[in-house]
Amino acid sequence: MEGVLYQSKMNKTHPMKTDSDLGRMAYQLVADCKVGLMTTASAEGQPHATWMNFETKGYLDEIFTITAPITQKVANVRENPRTEWLFSNPSMERVVLVCGNTRVIEGPDMKPYWDAVPGKSKAYYREYANPQESDHFVVLCTTVGKIVLNRPSMYRKFTVKEEDAANPHSVFCLPDTPAS
Repeated sequence: MEGVLYQSKMNKTHPMKTDSDLGRMAYQLVADCKVGLMTTASAEGQPHATWMNFETKGYLDEIFTITAPITQKVANVRENPRTEWLFSNPSMERVVLVCGNTRVIEGPDMKPYWDAVPGKSKAYYREYANPQESDHFVVLCTTVGKIVLNRPSMYRKFTVKEEDAANPHSVFCLPDTPAS
């Protein structure tokens, strides 16, 4: 269901795939964040959380970030692709959780992602190698499968998007439900 257009961080306009009031609220919160907390887990289930710079394509179908290939998060994604991102407003009044499978993109396939990320000279990964040379890095790209808008102070969670396993293109918007 495509509808309202949004401006991405890359200054491009794209339709938001989750076109609802809750979807717009979730997208805007993510778009306003400078960093997100990316949580991966090893094959044994050991979690690893890291604050990451990130980009989207202007809607919440994919979230991607650049990192060095020698990091724990890359090792975890290679073993277990399930990832969760956490984004919040400064007061933590609203929190968005984004879950999905993440893949490691290397070599020439990462060029469009590399080109879309501004400010590489200021990023943490510059400590590993020259941030102008993409061959020293990888892209972690999360395909979004679920979006949850959380209002902790009200004990409320709203599922904004959840893909049906039988139909990966379906989107469900659930009514206001108590937090579990």
